[in-house]
Order: sequence, then structure tokens, then C-alpha cells
Amino acid sequence: MASGSRPTRKRTSVDRKGKGTTTSDEAPPRRLPSIEHVLNQTRFFSQRDQMIKYGNEFYQRVVLAPKLMDFQYFATSGLYFHHHLEFQGLQHHYVTMSCSYYEDLTKVFYSNLRVSQAGHLYSEVNKTKIKMKSADWLIVAGLKYQGHKLSFTNIPEGIDYDRDTALASIIRPEMQGRNVRNAGSLNINDRLLHYVYVHILAPRSSNFAQLLQEDIFMLWAIKNNMLINWPHFIMEHMIKCRDNDMHLPYAILITKIMSHFGVDLSIDAAVDLGWNHCFYKKTLKKLNVVYVDGVWQHGMVNQDHGQNDEHQDQPIPEEHVADIGPQPALQYDPQMLSQIWSGIQGLQEGLHNLNINVNSGIQGLQQGLNTLTTNVNTGFSTVHTRLDDLEKRFDDFQQSFE
Repeated sequence: MASGSRPTRKRTSVDRKGKGTTTSDEAPPRRLPSIEHVLNQTRFFSQRDQMIKYGNEFYQRVVLAPKLMDFQYFATSGLYFHHHLEFQGLQHHYVTMSCSYYEDLTKVFYSNLRVSQAGHLYSEVNKTKIKMKSADWLIVAGLKYQGHKLSFTNIPEGIDYDRDTALASIIRPEMQGRNVRNAGSLNINDRLLHYVYVHILAPRSSNFAQLLQEDIFMLWAIKNNMLINWPHFIMEHMIKCRDNDMHLPYAILITKIMSHFGVDLSIDAAVDLGWNHCFYKKTLKKLNVVYVDGVWQHGMVNQDHGQNDEHQDQPIPEEHVADIGPQPALQYDPQMLSQIWSGIQGLQEGLHNLNINVNSGIQGLQQGLNTLTTNVNTGFSTVHTRLDDLEKRFDDFQQSFE
């Protein structure tokens, strides 16, 4: 009977030395993961260079929390700053736009953003190309591509803007002559208009209460009913924020744009809106603007930092933000106020047309007088010529008898 035996195993260097040396059967060293694996953003891009740019420049950028305005509340509040927004055509859709937004998709939108000389906006998100033309702004945001293309650094010729005069027109009477640097020194309606500007029209991430030179110019333009090309203004602000490493604004608007062009939004996590995204009744308390005996006025203590405070993030219903809370009792008839404002606008337009007609009439009268003077001078010249001719003939006639 054969004796039992067990199979032998070839000893390796590990068996001999107990440590340190790897065998040929061991796995090779682990390779570093690719950028696609690290970011897990390949679904957003059609080209690798797009993803590289996103990873280097936009992956860690912050998307600015958007705000929307409860326009219906302010339209019946007895305040009047919202009428300037109505003149600009902002009230029907843009300042009240409400929807969940997508932070990663917004950053991808900015990473591929460019604006052509013709004023068209281009981007690409989730392998879907976006080309925003003039007509698309009206569909998506209710904004017409028309009006002045304004920017503080490049004020168009023919605009009679004086910084000191503009500032004096928005400062509270008791603050006149002081070195004003904050929005708390503004008249109530001008302060609320400034709030809309820094949070919705040209959003920034901080220093909301600081009164910048650009703020003064834009408030002056809006209050003087200069029709502004808001699509152009928004695209300029997008490019400014993108190129200067600023927080990225207009998340709600960009979500609307992506939805309009068929971008699949389900691949990113949605951020729902809360009370901190709303400009509404309770915001006035934060700004120390109070309603006393039928009059809106500044509170006893002016909190210059109020605009930097935000409400706690709480979910809001899907219904329009205009349904928020009860409204204060008013002593004004909002319909009458609207009619008065419309009358003022009509009077301003009538005076403007009258001025044009008077100037045209004066120019026509001057032209008529010039023509009459020319005709009279021509007539006198003709008469003198004929008299000279008659005098010569008379002399010739007399000489014929001599």
C-alpha cells in the first residue's frame, strides 16, 4: 500500500523571507482614477475638453440662491416702486418666476456659455445645444430684446447723467449732504427698488446694503423711465460673473432656458425654493420698513445691515408666491393709485410729444421764413434789373431825338 503523500508547493520569496517581495501573481499597483470617474459628470458633456474646463474653473463655483418677488402684494401695498418695474415690462413674468433650480446644471451652463456679437446666447448642457435668440427671451422670460443697452462703465452718448444729482434724488431728506454709502439712507421706495436690483435684476452674493456707483446709475435710469434692454443687460451680467470668479446668478432663469431647449433636468438634484428665496411682506420687516397709521416709514432704528439678513430656509407651497400671508389694511384705493400713475405717465408722454411738435413747428416756421426771405430778395433783384433796363431804354430814346 502506497504511503500517503500531500502535494508540495513551490516556495516563493515571501515564504523564504516572510515579507517584502511581491510575486508575479500579485495585482499591479492601483492606477489613479480618471477625471471622469472622480467628477462623475460625463453625462453633462459631449466633449472631453468641456469637462476639463468645467473641472478646473466651475466645479467648485457657488450658484447664487435666486430670489423672486411677490408682485401682487406690492401692487396693493400702497407703495409705488413697482410701477417702475411695470414700465420696464418686468412684472408679468421675470421678477415673479418660480421653479426648482439645479446647481450642477447651472454651473455646466456657465462653463459652456458664450454670447455672440449679434446678441445670441449659446451654451451646451447635458449634450443639448442652446441658442437663445431675441424671440426666445420673450417666450422664456417675458422680456423684449429692445431698449437702451446700458452699463455703468460705458454710458451711451446723449444720456444726461450726473451722479450727484441722481444720488440727491433718492436720499432721505434728513440724510442730504452726508457721505452716503448704504441703502439704509435711501427713501423707502428707492430702497425697495434697490433691493430688487441687487437680488433679482443684477444679483450679487454680498454687500447688499452697499450703494455702488453702478447702483446709483441704474436706479436713476429706471426711475427716469429709460427703457432698458434687459436680455442684453442679463447676458452682460452673466459674462461678468463668469469671468470674475463671482457667484453664478440667475439659477431660476437658467433652469427655464434649459427646460425650453429640452435639457433633461432629471439627471441633477433639484433645489426647492424656500421663504429665503422670496421678496415679500416679511422682507420689509427685515429692512426696518414699517406700516404705521396708513403710512410706510422707516423704523425708529435704521438697520443698515438688514439687507444682508435672510429668512430661515422653509419650504413654500407650489402655488404662486403671491398667495403668501394676509395683506395689511390699506387706506388707499389701489385702482385709483394705478389710474393716477397711468395719468402721470400719459401726461409725461403728452408733454414729450408736445415738445416734439413745437420743435417741429418752429423748425418749419424758420424754414418758411428763410424761403420767403430768399423769394423777396430774388424779387427785388428782378425789379432792380428791370428798372435799370427801362432807364437805359429811356436814355436811348432821348438820344434818338438829338
